[in-house]
Amino acid sequence: MIQRRLYLYIVAGASLAMLLVGLSNLGTTAIDQVLGTGGPAPSPRDAYAGFGAMTLVGLPVFVLHWGIAQRLSARHAEERASSLRRLYLYLAMAAIAIALTVFLRRLLEAGFAAVGGSAPVTDAIAGSAWISIVLLAFWLYHLRVAAQDRLAVGEEGAGATLRRWYSYGLLLLGLALLLFGAQGLLQRLWVLLVDRQHTLSAGGGIASALATTLIGLAVWTFHSLLTGSSSIAEDDRPSTLRAVAGFLALAVSVVLALVGASRLLYYALARALGVAHPGGVGDDLLVAVAAPGSAVIVFGFAWVWLRAQLARDAGEVEGPRRSGVRRVYTHLVAFLALATLAVGAAGLLWTLSDQLLTPLTGLTRWSARRCGCCTGGRRRRRSSGRP
Repeated sequence: MIQRRLYLYIVAGASLAMLLVGLSNLGTTAIDQVLGTGGPAPSPRDAYAGFGAMTLVGLPVFVLHWGIAQRLSARHAEERASSLRRLYLYLAMAAIAIALTVFLRRLLEAGFAAVGGSAPVTDAIAGSAWISIVLLAFWLYHLRVAAQDRLAVGEEGAGATLRRWYSYGLLLLGLALLLFGAQGLLQRLWVLLVDRQHTLSAGGGIASALATTLIGLAVWTFHSLLTGSSSIAEDDRPSTLRAVAGFLALAVSVVLALVGASRLLYYALARALGVAHPGGVGDDLLVAVAAPGSAVIVFGFAWVWLRAQLARDAGEVEGPRRSGVRRVYTHLVAFLALATLAVGAAGLLWTLSDQLLTPLTGLTRWSARRCGCCTGGRRRRRSSGRP
């Protein structure tokens, strides 16, 4: 039984990958030929032959083996509830969703760049659109099959764990794209506001940041709704994996917000102490603080929001493992804060001691050690008779 399932789902997964690669590249080759932009291979015929062969091999093999798996699952409930079937479904959904995210982002970026007056990118838009359509169709199909299986036989044990790995993995991916895209977009808008030499354009960095933000928002919103649905939320709220995902996102947000805040404080203190170009920045300090300032705003907001979400979950139910994850996060953040304080205090004391010792010796500690090493080396060479 297990050997049969392994065979069916391994072959189905491999043939599905061949089918997706073949279909995607056949479409992009045809688009390149129609638009006259040149295909991915030296000859369109060679590309048609190669990707057509992949499609013609992958399609019947996938249909045959997946059809057998579907018929078996329709007749036997244990087949439909098997962990290997759930592993195939959620692994295929995750791989397709990640690829779909990449190509949808390319599609949006090319579209925004075209709106902003960049060079014509019709082939990039059409190619990304075709691949996105193919991937979206197969992802929706697998999503529908997984939902039907869940309604028919439920989802417990390993099957529920696999679903959580998929859901919270994609949730973290979407949140990361959303936050980093929003930070990049805010940084570029900040520069446009404070530096009159820059002009507003939908192309370039703004197109990339805006595309990343929108795709991240879409991925995060969908999987938030998926994990927040009534049939899933009750099962997932006590899970350790949900807590791990939440505290991991919170820890990253805390670190990035603190790094940005420390950079802002460095610029402020350096200017207050009379440093003209702190950190080697130019004359316009407002442009230099765009990156750390946007990081503080975006990741600081994420810090507050994620903390509230986790507190709400902990208030409803918090098992031993969830409380353990919370303690790991709390102590990790405390350790990072203490380490930052120690490094900063040590550096400050070192600088102050240099300032106090320099008028007395005329040398900094580093210079004294360096000169001591040099003079010691000269003494040793002279005593040995070498120049």
